[in-house]
Amino acid sequence: MSIVSNDQLVELTGGLRQGAAQSRWIQRNLGIKCPRKVDGHPLLTWEQVNHRPDERTRAQPKWSVAA
Repeated sequence: MSIVSNDQLVELTGGLRQGAAQSRWIQRNLGIKCPRKVDGHPLLTWEQVNHRPDERTRAQPKWSVAA
């Protein structure tokens, strides 16, 4: 599990350099609420980035139940 570096965060967030702005971008676009490092940048792993919550299995309709 490798942690995303500050330079990689800038690239991931489209050029945002401030930690608060990066955290907002990650929350809005990836749906991940992540803690902050001592320097104020988000603490994020590549596993979190690559396995986004919206790619998980979603609930399927129950066709046996009448609406």
